[in-house]
Amino acid sequence: MTSTIKNNVLKIQSLYPKIYFACHQDHIKARSSTHKVSNRDNIILAHLFEGNLSYNKELAQHLNVSTATMSQALNNLVVLEFVQYVVDDNDERRSKYSLTTKGQLALQDSSVLNTEKLTNQLNKLTEQEQLKVIEGLRLLALI
Repeated sequence: MTSTIKNNVLKIQSLYPKIYFACHQDHIKARSSTHKVSNRDNIILAHLFEGNLSYNKELAQHLNVSTATMSQALNNLVVLEFVQYVVDDNDERRSKYSLTTKGQLALQDSSVLNTEKLTNQLNKLTEQEQLKVIEGLRLLALI
């Protein structure tokens, strides 16, 4: 590992707790939350948000769970109206899942980052700086 990489790793490790502290949401159990979203559900909603992983098998592989487990979780999210699906035009055995507006609200409300605190932090930045933050986090999340 080069010294540059070591230094960058340390920088990220020192920044993340500061972000977490500045924007952290108090822990809420799924049963008592507004949308009844579990941590696993939140992770699935987050992965569906951008639409890159929208098939059961892709999500299951990415999250290292069985397709049956993912299918059950997706079905529960469909019942809650957080997720919708359409049958794939090219392969009727597959369904493509996406987030509904209600699902986006559930994702936001169940996030570890408090909406108000995060909004306050972002308001301290210019729009261009905000986009840089989003791009940096997106790049790190997609690795």
